[in-house]
Amino acid sequence: MKKIPQIVKDAARDLIKMYGDAIDYLGKYEGADAYMYHFPDDSSTGYPFVYLVKDGKVDIVTESPALYIIGLFVENVDEPDVE
Repeated sequence: MKKIPQIVKDAARDLIKMYGDAIDYLGKYEGADAYMYHFPDDSSTGYPFVYLVKDGKVDIVTESPALYIIGLFVENVDEPDVE
């Protein structure tokens, strides 16, 4: 498991305070390391947050672009987890 850089934790500070420290490494996206904040299952939060780290800087991606990036790395992103 890849260590989450402090720059990502700093960018996600408010989410971490509200929901806990739950950031996952997704992989490389356009030369940047991509991380996703993983909200608790019982939260209703809207769009996810993706953090792209490149050259010591972090870009925060939300809304449809975040869903697109996550979809590149996560299988069955469109399938609900309901039986």
